[in-house]
Amino acid sequence: MLQALKPARTGTSYWARNVLYADRSIIVLNKPAGLVCQGSEASENVGELNSWKAKEIKLQPLSLPYPVHRLDKASRNSSAARQFSQQFQSRVVEKTYLALVRGGEKSDALEFNDGRVSIGESCAAKFAATDWELIASSPIAPLSLLKLTLHTGLKHQLRIHLANSLHTPILGDNLYTRSSISEKIAKITRLPEKRMFLHAAQLTLSRYRKTGPNKHFRLRIGAPIPKDFLTICRDAGISLDRIYVDGDLSIDGRHVDNVPDLEGRWLRKPSVLRS
Repeated sequence: MLQALKPARTGTSYWARNVLYADRSIIVLNKPAGLVCQGSEASENVGELNSWKAKEIKLQPLSLPYPVHRLDKASRNSSAARQFSQQFQSRVVEKTYLALVRGGEKSDALEFNDGRVSIGESCAAKFAATDWELIASSPIAPLSLLKLTLHTGLKHQLRIHLANSLHTPILGDNLYTRSSISEKIAKITRLPEKRMFLHAAQLTLSRYRKTGPNKHFRLRIGAPIPKDFLTICRDAGISLDRIYVDGDLSIDGRHVDNVPDLEGRWLRKPSVLRS
Protein backbone atom coordinates (compact mmCIF):
# COMPACT_ATOMS: atom_id res chain seq x y z
CA MET A 1 0.00 0.00 0.00
CA LEU A 2 1.17 3.53 -0.67
CA GLN A 3 3.04 4.80 2.35
CA ALA A 4 2.28 7.83 4.49
CA LEU A 5 5.62 9.61 4.46
CA LYS A 6 7.19 12.29 6.57
CA PRO A 7 7.80 15.53 4.62
CA ALA A 8 11.57 15.17 4.82
CA ARG A 9 11.37 11.85 2.97
CA THR A 10 9.08 12.80 0.11
CA GLY A 11 9.98 13.84 -3.41
CA THR A 12 10.66 12.09 -6.70
CA SER A 13 14.14 11.03 -5.54
CA TYR A 14 12.49 9.12 -2.69
CA TRP A 15 10.49 6.99 -5.15
CA ALA A 16 13.62 6.38 -7.23
CA ARG A 17 15.29 4.89 -4.16
CA ASN A 18 12.39 2.79 -2.89
CA VAL A 19 10.36 1.49 -5.82
CA LEU A 20 11.44 -2.06 -6.66
CA TYR A 21 9.15 -3.06 -9.49
CA ALA A 22 6.31 -1.60 -11.57
CA ASP A 23 4.05 -2.91 -14.31
CA ARG A 24 0.67 -1.93 -15.75
CA SER A 25 -1.17 -3.20 -12.65
CA ILE A 26 1.04 -2.86 -9.59
CA ILE A 27 3.88 -0.88 -8.06
CA VAL A 28 5.98 -2.62 -5.40
CA LEU A 29 7.67 -0.42 -2.79
CA ASN A 30 10.44 -1.28 -0.36
CA LYS A 31 9.12 0.39 2.79
CA PRO A 32 11.90 1.55 5.16
CA ALA A 33 11.58 0.47 8.78
CA GLY A 34 9.56 2.82 10.94
CA LEU A 35 7.36 4.31 8.22
CA VAL A 36 3.59 3.95 8.47
CA CYS A 37 2.11 2.21 5.42
CA GLN A 38 -1.52 3.12 6.11
CA GLY A 39 -3.29 6.40 6.77
CA SER A 40 -4.91 9.49 5.29
CA GLU A 41 -1.56 11.16 4.55
CA ALA A 42 -0.92 8.66 1.75
CA SER A 43 -2.97 10.67 -0.76
CA GLU A 44 -0.63 13.66 -0.38
CA ASN A 45 2.19 11.67 -1.98
CA VAL A 46 0.40 10.55 -5.13
CA GLY A 47 1.47 13.66 -7.07
CA GLU A 48 5.12 12.94 -6.36
CA LEU A 49 4.69 9.28 -7.29
CA ASN A 50 3.03 10.30 -10.57
CA SER A 51 5.87 12.74 -11.39
CA TRP A 52 8.44 10.04 -10.75
CA LYS A 53 6.54 7.47 -12.84
CA ALA A 54 6.15 9.79 -15.81
CA LYS A 55 9.86 10.64 -15.77
CA GLU A 56 11.46 7.30 -14.95
CA ILE A 57 9.26 4.51 -16.28
CA LYS A 58 6.92 6.26 -18.72
CA LEU A 59 3.72 5.06 -17.02
CA GLN A 60 0.55 7.10 -17.15
CA PRO A 61 -0.38 9.00 -13.96
CA LEU A 62 -2.82 7.31 -11.62
CA SER A 63 -5.41 8.32 -9.07
CA LEU A 64 -4.99 7.26 -5.44
CA PRO A 65 -3.72 3.64 -5.53
CA TYR A 66 -6.11 1.01 -4.24
CA PRO A 67 -5.02 -0.74 -1.02
CA VAL A 68 -4.28 -4.44 -1.42
CA HIS A 69 -2.17 -5.52 1.56
CA ARG A 70 0.21 -4.15 4.16
CA LEU A 71 3.17 -5.72 2.39
CA ASP A 72 4.27 -2.60 0.59
CA LYS A 73 2.27 -3.00 -2.61
CA ALA A 74 -0.02 -0.51 -4.34
CA SER A 75 -2.42 -1.54 -7.08
CA ARG A 76 -2.86 0.88 -9.98
CA ASN A 77 -6.51 0.03 -10.77
CA SER A 78 -9.59 -1.34 -9.03
CA SER A 79 -9.83 -4.62 -10.98
CA ALA A 80 -6.20 -5.43 -10.17
CA ALA A 81 -6.85 -4.56 -6.53
CA ARG A 82 -9.74 -7.04 -6.38
CA GLN A 83 -7.67 -9.76 -8.04
CA PHE A 84 -4.70 -9.36 -5.71
CA SER A 85 -6.93 -9.09 -2.63
CA GLN A 86 -8.49 -12.42 -3.57
CA GLN A 87 -5.03 -13.96 -3.89
CA PHE A 88 -4.16 -12.82 -0.37
CA GLN A 89 -7.45 -14.06 1.04
CA SER A 90 -7.11 -17.48 -0.60
CA ARG A 91 -3.42 -17.67 0.44
CA VAL A 92 -2.18 -17.93 -3.13
CA VAL A 93 0.39 -15.25 -2.30
CA GLU A 94 3.56 -16.54 -0.65
CA LYS A 95 5.18 -14.22 1.90
CA THR A 96 8.77 -14.83 2.99
CA TYR A 97 10.59 -12.98 5.76
CA LEU A 98 14.12 -12.84 7.10
CA ALA A 99 14.67 -12.45 10.82
CA LEU A 100 17.75 -11.91 12.95
CA VAL A 101 17.07 -13.88 16.10
CA ARG A 102 18.77 -14.21 19.46
CA GLY A 103 20.03 -17.75 19.98
CA GLY A 104 21.04 -20.76 18.00
CA GLU A 105 10.20 -26.71 14.49
CA LYS A 106 7.14 -26.17 15.49
CA SER A 107 4.09 -23.89 15.28
CA ASP A 108 1.45 -23.30 17.91
CA ALA A 109 -2.08 -21.94 17.88
CA LEU A 110 -2.44 -18.29 18.82
CA GLU A 111 -4.96 -16.78 21.21
CA PHE A 112 -6.17 -13.16 21.19
CA ASN A 113 -7.21 -11.20 24.28
CA ASP A 114 -7.78 -7.43 24.27
CA GLY A 115 -5.48 -6.97 21.30
CA ARG A 116 -2.62 -9.02 22.78
CA VAL A 117 -1.50 -12.31 21.31
CA SER A 118 -0.16 -15.41 23.05
CA ILE A 119 0.34 -19.15 22.54
CA GLY A 120 -3.11 -20.59 23.17
CA GLU A 121 -4.41 -23.95 24.36
CA SER A 122 -8.12 -23.13 24.61
CA CYS A 123 -10.78 -23.83 21.97
CA ALA A 124 -10.74 -20.12 21.11
CA ALA A 125 -7.15 -20.26 19.89
CA LYS A 126 -6.65 -19.81 16.14
CA PHE A 127 -4.49 -22.14 14.06
CA ALA A 128 -1.23 -20.50 12.98
CA ALA A 129 1.48 -22.10 10.84
CA THR A 130 4.99 -20.88 10.12
CA ASP A 131 7.77 -22.65 8.22
CA TRP A 132 11.29 -21.74 9.24
CA GLU A 133 14.76 -22.43 7.85
CA LEU A 134 18.13 -21.64 9.39
CA ILE A 135 20.15 -19.63 6.86
CA ALA A 136 23.26 -19.02 8.97
CA SER A 137 24.51 -18.52 12.52
CA SER A 138 27.15 -16.15 13.79
CA PRO A 139 30.45 -17.79 14.79
CA ILE A 140 31.16 -15.04 17.35
CA ALA A 141 27.82 -14.13 18.95
CA PRO A 142 24.45 -15.77 19.75
CA LEU A 143 22.74 -14.50 16.58
CA SER A 144 21.13 -16.44 13.74
CA LEU A 145 19.42 -15.57 10.48
CA LEU A 146 16.15 -17.39 9.78
CA LYS A 147 14.03 -17.58 6.65
CA LEU A 148 10.33 -17.63 7.54
CA THR A 149 7.34 -18.52 5.37
CA LEU A 150 3.84 -17.60 6.51
CA HIS A 151 1.01 -20.06 5.89
CA THR A 152 -1.39 -18.06 8.01
CA GLY A 153 -1.28 -14.34 8.70
CA LEU A 154 -2.34 -13.75 12.29
CA LYS A 155 -1.31 -10.71 14.31
CA HIS A 156 2.30 -10.95 15.54
CA GLN A 157 2.43 -14.58 14.41
CA LEU A 158 6.13 -14.61 13.55
CA ARG A 159 7.13 -12.77 16.72
CA ILE A 160 5.12 -15.15 18.91
CA HIS A 161 6.33 -18.34 17.23
CA LEU A 162 9.97 -17.30 17.39
CA ALA A 163 9.87 -16.07 20.98
CA ASN A 164 7.64 -18.74 22.51
CA SER A 165 7.93 -21.80 20.26
CA LEU A 166 11.54 -21.70 19.07
CA HIS A 167 12.73 -19.61 22.05
CA THR A 168 14.71 -17.41 19.68
CA PRO A 169 13.16 -13.92 19.91
CA ILE A 170 13.68 -11.49 17.07
CA LEU A 171 16.51 -9.06 17.73
CA GLY A 172 14.95 -5.80 18.89
CA ASP A 173 11.58 -7.29 19.86
CA ASN A 174 10.93 -5.91 23.33
CA LEU A 175 7.27 -6.92 23.50
CA TYR A 176 7.56 -10.70 23.57
CA THR A 177 10.85 -10.98 25.42
CA ARG A 178 12.20 -9.05 28.39
CA SER A 179 15.63 -10.64 28.57
CA SER A 180 18.64 -8.40 28.08
CA ILE A 181 20.83 -8.50 24.98
CA SER A 182 23.89 -10.74 25.27
CA GLU A 183 27.15 -8.91 25.93
CA LYS A 184 28.68 -10.78 23.01
CA ILE A 185 26.16 -9.15 20.67
CA ALA A 186 26.62 -5.69 22.20
CA LYS A 187 30.41 -5.93 21.79
CA ILE A 188 30.44 -6.70 18.07
CA THR A 189 27.80 -4.32 16.71
CA ARG A 190 25.74 -1.23 17.40
CA LEU A 191 22.02 -1.82 17.88
CA PRO A 192 19.63 1.03 17.07
CA GLU A 193 16.85 1.78 19.53
CA LYS A 194 13.25 0.78 18.80
CA ARG A 195 14.25 -1.30 15.79
CA MET A 196 13.11 -4.89 15.25
CA PHE A 197 15.11 -6.90 12.72
CA LEU A 198 12.33 -8.59 10.78
CA HIS A 199 12.41 -8.00 7.02
CA ALA A 200 9.68 -8.71 4.44
CA ALA A 201 12.07 -10.27 1.93
CA GLN A 202 10.02 -11.83 -0.86
CA LEU A 203 6.49 -11.69 -2.23
CA THR A 204 5.33 -14.28 -4.76
CA LEU A 205 2.01 -13.99 -6.58
CA SER A 206 0.21 -15.38 -9.59
CA ARG A 207 0.19 -13.42 -12.86
CA TYR A 208 -1.11 -14.23 -16.33
CA ARG A 209 0.06 -13.75 -19.92
CA LYS A 210 -2.45 -12.71 -22.55
CA THR A 211 -1.23 -15.28 -25.07
CA GLY A 212 0.74 -18.52 -25.28
CA PRO A 213 0.25 -22.09 -24.04
CA ASN A 214 1.38 -21.35 -20.47
CA LYS A 215 -0.51 -18.23 -19.44
CA HIS A 216 -0.11 -18.64 -15.68
CA PHE A 217 3.23 -17.92 -14.00
CA ARG A 218 4.53 -17.12 -10.52
CA LEU A 219 6.15 -13.71 -10.14
CA ARG A 220 8.52 -13.25 -7.20
CA ILE A 221 9.67 -9.80 -6.09
CA GLY A 222 12.50 -9.69 -3.56
CA ALA A 223 13.25 -6.62 -1.45
CA PRO A 224 16.90 -5.95 -0.49
CA ILE A 225 17.87 -6.15 3.17
CA PRO A 226 18.04 -2.73 4.86
CA LYS A 227 21.54 -1.36 5.42
CA ASP A 228 21.42 -1.55 9.23
CA PHE A 229 20.23 -5.19 9.01
CA LEU A 230 23.05 -5.96 6.57
CA THR A 231 25.63 -4.21 8.77
CA ILE A 232 24.72 -6.33 11.80
CA CYS A 233 24.94 -9.52 9.72
CA ARG A 234 28.42 -8.55 8.54
CA ASP A 235 29.54 -7.53 12.03
CA ALA A 236 28.36 -10.93 13.28
CA GLY A 237 30.03 -12.87 10.46
CA ILE A 238 26.75 -14.00 8.91
CA SER A 239 27.12 -14.43 5.14
CA LEU A 240 24.24 -13.54 2.83
CA ASP A 241 23.18 -14.59 -0.66
CA ARG A 242 23.24 -11.75 -3.20
CA ILE A 243 19.48 -12.07 -3.83
CA TYR A 244 18.91 -10.98 -0.21
CA VAL A 245 21.42 -8.13 -0.43
CA ASP A 246 20.28 -6.60 -3.73
CA GLY A 247 16.78 -8.02 -4.10
CA ASP A 248 15.61 -10.05 -7.07
CA LEU A 249 12.91 -10.46 -9.70
CA SER A 250 12.06 -13.93 -10.96
CA ILE A 251 9.47 -15.84 -12.99
CA ASP A 252 8.84 -19.43 -11.90
CA GLY A 253 12.14 -19.38 -10.01
CA ARG A 254 14.21 -17.99 -12.91
CA HIS A 255 15.86 -14.56 -12.59
CA VAL A 256 14.65 -11.90 -15.02
CA ASP A 257 15.26 -8.16 -15.48
CA ASN A 258 11.83 -7.38 -16.90
CA VAL A 259 8.42 -8.91 -17.58
CA PRO A 260 7.42 -7.97 -21.15
CA ASP A 261 4.00 -9.65 -20.90
CA LEU A 262 3.04 -7.19 -18.15
CA GLU A 263 5.14 -4.22 -19.28
CA GLY A 264 6.99 -4.82 -16.03
CA ARG A 265 10.44 -3.61 -15.05
CA TRP A 266 12.84 -4.27 -12.19
CA LEU A 267 13.87 -0.81 -10.96
CA ARG A 268 16.18 -1.51 -8.02
CA LYS A 269 19.81 -0.41 -8.30
CA PRO A 270 22.50 -2.73 -6.82
CA SER A 271 23.48 -2.14 -3.23
CA VAL A 272 26.39 0.22 -2.50
CA LEU A 273 27.63 -2.03 0.29
CA ARG A 274 29.74 -4.91 -0.93
CA SER A 275 31.16 -7.95 0.81
